[in-house]
Amino acid sequence: MAGVRLKPARLDTHNNKRYDTLRMTRTRSGATVHAAHEVHMLGSREALDALLESSKGKKVVLNVSSSKCGPCKLLMPTLQKYADEHGDKCTFAKFNFDEDKSLQDAVKEWKIQGVPTYRLYNEKGECTKMFTTGLPDKLGSALYLFLT
Repeated sequence: MAGVRLKPARLDTHNNKRYDTLRMTRTRSGATVHAAHEVHMLGSREALDALLESSKGKKVVLNVSSSKCGPCKLLMPTLQKYADEHGDKCTFAKFNFDEDKSLQDAVKEWKIQGVPTYRLYNEKGECTKMFTTGLPDKLGSALYLFLT
């Protein structure tokens, strides 16, 4: 089509509060939209503690990042993909430590040296693994091993 310009696709952050994607499937009667599992965006240490408490009995993947971190933004689609596939048995959450003082305290307490850092919690709410990576393949491998 002549004269038609397409905008490049980008990740929609929904006012930076949560990340969501929609999956469209076609049926004989028309199109149906299914909401995918979300990655919870946490804004305070209290929200983090409440999420970990309410997720007992499920595994939790926590992404610690910064609002200005390029690799953090690059890895968000990989994290969302795993949330879509495993969101029924695992909770996925993210926080930007530079947005709240209580979250900065958590980063110091956990001795996080760089971002993006991932903390993996078992069903009892214990952190069993913590790692830092900017590589989608490494994140995908670690999440695959943790979730299967």
